[in-house]
Amino acid sequence: MKTANRLAVFALAIAINGAAVAALHIAMVDGAQRALAANQEVEHIVVSAKRTPAAIAASNCPTAKAL
Repeated sequence: MKTANRLAVFALAIAINGAAVAALHIAMVDGAQRALAANQEVEHIVVSAKRTPAAIAASNCPTAKAL
């Protein structure tokens, strides 16, 4: 092989390896972002209201009629 052919093959190999490393980097960043999103805690909701009498609560609840 001549020097020009060797340089062309070497350049092609570098380009393929560069593309593979870039794809791997993108996949790892995406995986890290998904892991961070999965670890976020859900906000807690606190309801501070007076308790409704049972009869009114049952009439307002759609599932109570289904039972």
